[in-house]
Amino acid sequence: MKYTNIRIVSLSLTAVLTLSGCSGIKTPGVVDTDVIVSSKAPSEISSLEDISITSLSSEDTSAPSYKEVSLEFEPHVFPSILYDVYGDEYRDSFFNLCDALQEGKDTFECASEEAYNWCMEGVTLNQLYPVACLQITKNGGNGSPSYENGTGHIYYTNSADDFLQRQESFIEQIEEIKQNNIKPDYSDFDVCLALYDYIASNYTYDHDGTLERSDNGSCCACLKYKKGVCADFGAWYAYLLMQCGVTAVEVQNFGTGQGLGYHAWTYVELDGKGYHIDATWALKSERTDDFLTLDYFLMTDEDRAKADYPPELTEVPLIIGTYFYAKDCPEHDFTADDPTYRFPDFTNCKRYDTEKNVIVYYNLTVDNEEHEFTYE
Repeated sequence: MKYTNIRIVSLSLTAVLTLSGCSGIKTPGVVDTDVIVSSKAPSEISSLEDISITSLSSEDTSAPSYKEVSLEFEPHVFPSILYDVYGDEYRDSFFNLCDALQEGKDTFECASEEAYNWCMEGVTLNQLYPVACLQITKNGGNGSPSYENGTGHIYYTNSADDFLQRQESFIEQIEEIKQNNIKPDYSDFDVCLALYDYIASNYTYDHDGTLERSDNGSCCACLKYKKGVCADFGAWYAYLLMQCGVTAVEVQNFGTGQGLGYHAWTYVELDGKGYHIDATWALKSERTDDFLTLDYFLMTDEDRAKADYPPELTEVPLIIGTYFYAKDCPEHDFTADDPTYRFPDFTNCKRYDTEKNVIVYYNLTVDNEEHEFTYE
């Protein structure tokens, strides 16, 4: 099997993620004797006959929820997954922090010291309000208080004015991404597909490990340099989805030791059903053609397990402080077992039409003919 070995980049938790690397990228694009691109584990595939090709039709497709997508910046993102775990106090406290940052204030109303500490964590800021990651701290020095009597204190690493300038630029960039890739009438499915395409087409993998996160944080560095590793893309893609109202969080998995090692991606929910989307493995810069692979779009737990990332080992950075593994979280079910949108292995998207709800694709193991997948 041909794949690229990647250096694992270690970062402290305050620098956003404990690990920001993955040990390899599966490289799709060509049916070749030394290239394996499949949701099957490499050891399970001996020939093309072993690859299951399933017909796709719209008859058994669940209709996604339709709602108008705002193309303006959304300062409040907090997926229902987190609400299930943390409830009103954490959500409202975090939104108060976001509102304070919008105006460059130095305090915000906060329900408890525990909520304050969670709101100010590097991982929380990176994934839910990226522009504030590494730009604010709870340590003012000289005995300055962090949390007292329902008030959380904000200390800017540079100055409030400097932060407001950064924030203004960040908001403009987010709105530009949304306006260039999303339409107000997009369904959650459309949003997932369009932003999956956006990441795959515009970002490259940080093979040399030179991406500078110490000033920007993981997501903002990814945005600024248009490059990253799996943990960067997993969090960044999730944030863009949340900006458009889709329930999403970054997840990570150290695998079974039989596959490629540490990896991260994005867990999403459409109509209450869970799916995995791996934007890192979809990067066109890692492929031998310019097509968008659908192999890693809306995957199931089974697909991840076949790549040696079993669901029972999946971690969610935003809830690790409460539950290390997703399976241990009683408030939310992280199961992803719906194959409705699962494409055959070795499938490339030739084009998609969000007005007609059609994806035109071809499958490298069957023929060179175009096939259509219609979704509701």
